[in-house]
Amino acid sequence: MAKKKQSQGYENPRTTPAKVVTSKPAPSTSGGSQARSGASRTADTAQRPVTRPAAEKTTLPAAQSDLPIDKRPVEWWPPAVLALLGFALYINTFGHQYALDDIAAVGQNLFVKKGIAGIPDLLRTEFWHFSNISLGYYRPLSLITFAMEQEYFKDNPNISHMINAGLYGLTGLVIGVLLQKWLTGNAILAFLIGLVFIAHPLHTEIVANIKGRDEILSFLFIALMLLSYWKHLESDATYWFKGPPSDWPLGGMLGLFSLVGGWVIGSSLMGSTVGGVIGVLIMGALSGSWLGLACASLYFAFLSKESSIVSLALIPAMQYWFARRNVWQSLISLWPFLIVTALFFYQKQKMIGTLSGTPPVDWANYPYAIEKTQKSTMFKFLEYYLRLLILPHPLVYDYSYNVIPSGGKGDVLTWAGFFTFIGLIWLAWKGFVKRTLWGFGIFWFFVTMAPGLGFIWIRGGIFAERFTYAAVMGFSFVLVWALQKLLVREPESSTKPLLVRYAPLLGLMVVVAGFYSFKTVERNQDWENNFVLFNSALPYAPNSCQVQRHVANEWIEKGLKDRAKADSIANATNAIKPKPSLEQVKKAQVVIDTNIAHANKHGRWALDHLQESTRIYPNFGEAYFSMAYVFQKITPNVDSAKYYYKQTIRAANAYAPAYNNLGVIYQGEGQAENNRQKLELASYYYNRSMVVNPAYVDGQNNRASLLKAYGIDVKILPDSIVNKY
Repeated sequence: MAKKKQSQGYENPRTTPAKVVTSKPAPSTSGGSQARSGASRTADTAQRPVTRPAAEKTTLPAAQSDLPIDKRPVEWWPPAVLALLGFALYINTFGHQYALDDIAAVGQNLFVKKGIAGIPDLLRTEFWHFSNISLGYYRPLSLITFAMEQEYFKDNPNISHMINAGLYGLTGLVIGVLLQKWLTGNAILAFLIGLVFIAHPLHTEIVANIKGRDEILSFLFIALMLLSYWKHLESDATYWFKGPPSDWPLGGMLGLFSLVGGWVIGSSLMGSTVGGVIGVLIMGALSGSWLGLACASLYFAFLSKESSIVSLALIPAMQYWFARRNVWQSLISLWPFLIVTALFFYQKQKMIGTLSGTPPVDWANYPYAIEKTQKSTMFKFLEYYLRLLILPHPLVYDYSYNVIPSGGKGDVLTWAGFFTFIGLIWLAWKGFVKRTLWGFGIFWFFVTMAPGLGFIWIRGGIFAERFTYAAVMGFSFVLVWALQKLLVREPESSTKPLLVRYAPLLGLMVVVAGFYSFKTVERNQDWENNFVLFNSALPYAPNSCQVQRHVANEWIEKGLKDRAKADSIANATNAIKPKPSLEQVKKAQVVIDTNIAHANKHGRWALDHLQESTRIYPNFGEAYFSMAYVFQKITPNVDSAKYYYKQTIRAANAYAPAYNNLGVIYQGEGQAENNRQKLELASYYYNRSMVVNPAYVDGQNNRASLLKAYGIDVKILPDSIVNKY
């Protein structure tokens, strides 16, 4: 069926001028159905008296079909500014080291460390494969980029931080174009919405933390999907390369990425060149059209983060609000994306064997599930999220138990969150019916916050700033719309220059964006390394058992370095030939004693924080593990180390390092005392570490070494022997 043009534009339904001028920003972007001016024909009254007003005959416009919609031009300065600003805001992260989850995602991921050779394994394992947990997260795309960085740059966090900043800048470019497509003829409003999104400090956890690339890539590909599908709505050609040359850069780059991705994924999943060829053929078939590129972008968004599934709701919403399509037209267009969704989750099931994983019973990170307060706490979280969207201070990297106590029937914030939730639902419906800009913002907020709120509702997980990454866009819509309504008083028909009419709004937005940008740059400094990050949270989250443990572990690291320095000086002194002089021994002993004193001091500080951590959460196994490690490595006390490792196993019986370290202690004692029972205990604990985590490499290596040296490989021991020592 031939496509006919449909009248487009996001207009105020109460504005019905004879001629709509779209070259100027509308004073209000709220409204219902699109205003249309019908052609009119007035009765001829020349040379005869008028006895009554002439009847006006209006010719209704012909029935209009669906596609293509009118092509909407783009001014390139706003996307360019957003891209440059997004990159510039994170320049001060370029000298940063690995921090927080970077260590697990990069440093401790053996498949990432293998470089390109590890890509097939990354496509077949879940995200936290080497972290002794099974959360069912299948996010190989960011891990593949880390593996490529390892291949060419080898443990260089500077490159990783630069790539994150570059991807964030690219996100600014894409949303800058997309917003202009949606808000046709109003580049200023589109730019201001993008400006709030790019400058917002809540994004620091994602961009300044290298591991956050999964979220950056997910949102970037969602934005590319929406933009590609919009280009499909605009296009009257089947293939993008048959359209105007201005479409070629976007289509060409997306197509090239899809082809490369098809080769890498196909060859890795099938383990052969044939698989790569099949992948290229599939992606090549998709890459010729805008609809195909939109589907490919959705697939890459899924490979970045499964929560991208919520973007399926944004596709019809975009069409309904901004392309003026009706609800049925908008919903029926989802069918190709539903096929992509089904194929992705089939791939996930085949690759990692689960769609949901098995969250651990963990008071630190899943406390509300244990307390059975998920639903009430979710409403409480909503209030916290809204507050941080408006006033993003203070920001904390961790909100573990017990930073935000459980919600409940007697909690004021829980009830405030409940009534806020109901109010926002009502406003979203009202905004949907009237197709208002603020309605779209609230809808976007709800859709993109669904994973974060669902994390508490379904799994009882903790609050996290990263869940707001995409939701900031919805907040930006509402904020800019509200400020425009408040500050832009001049009607569109005003003869005043555009910048004069928008001067109050622009002035206030400079202040808001300036504050957000300052906070972003300032917050970036906290992500320099673990020591800085963890200590920055202490004043704002002293009741977080995780923060207390993390700070303690940093003091443990310093204590280990002090001990290593003392041992190094002792070894160097003893190595002097023929033998060190008395003066050399005295000087060396002074330095050794100084370093041991520093080690003991740092060990005591670590124990102070660990004791506070276990006061907050008495069954915190990892905190007991750190206590044991202090007594094993920094302030040697073997009996205390054994006691706290066993406390770790009692509190967290699936924590593999505790079994392994107990084995190390018993092996050392067995060798020193020539005690076979202790050597058998060592073998038993090494094997136990492999039972609770088959991928635990230290346990595997220690078991193999003991077996080779003594021929001992014990998997079962009676309790009488296990408890004897």
